[in-house]
Amino acid sequence: MKGKSRCLHCRKTFEWKRYGKRLEKYPNLPSFCSHNCRLNHGGTGAINLPRFKISNLTKEQKLERLKENYEKRVIRQDNCWSWNGPSDSGGYPVMGCRKECGSDRGHRASYLIHKGPIPKGMHVCHACDNPICTNPKHLWLGTHKQNNDDKIKKGRGNYNKPPHKVGSKNGSSKLTEEQVREIKILIDNGLASRYIGKKYSVSKTTILRIKNNTHWKHVT
Repeated sequence: MKGKSRCLHCRKTFEWKRYGKRLEKYPNLPSFCSHNCRLNHGGTGAINLPRFKISNLTKEQKLERLKENYEKRVIRQDNCWSWNGPSDSGGYPVMGCRKECGSDRGHRASYLIHKGPIPKGMHVCHACDNPICTNPKHLWLGTHKQNNDDKIKKGRGNYNKPPHKVGSKNGSSKLTEEQVREIKILIDNGLASRYIGKKYSVSKTTILRIKNNTHWKHVT
């Protein structure tokens, strides 16, 4: 079924169409061209609902909304608490409510609910090193530096590089310590770097690096 009506609020003529169950549910002709006109209209039959804004809520109301959302997702266990919901790329639990309510991350929300406010610029860190955990007993406040220092101390930071393997222990090495000793003798005897490189199937640059003692320093 199709038709045209005049909006009771803005008086604009608009087209409408209804079929099947929608026609059965709304048998009367449409009176408004948009939802905004329905909300803003002050006449008979209008739906005048106050527009919801988080900024209008008190701190207590925001905390209550945060608690409600948090309780829907948290799974309390003996040790680390699990999370029945989405997580971000870092593995931290994501809240369904807006950040303006306090936080949009589960571990920060848990700290707010169980321990109190989080000072500006402070991180909520995990003593258990389990990002998805929201157990308040495993959470502590720290600065950005303290958080990074804790990661490095526990070997979880990007700054912890494995010890460099030298000589033939390095998987990319084409020479052995014995061959390098022979090369150093040939260098001392005055042979050309290009000739030595061909003899040991390496580049001239590699021989020059050995000659200048920038590589294979540990071989004397």
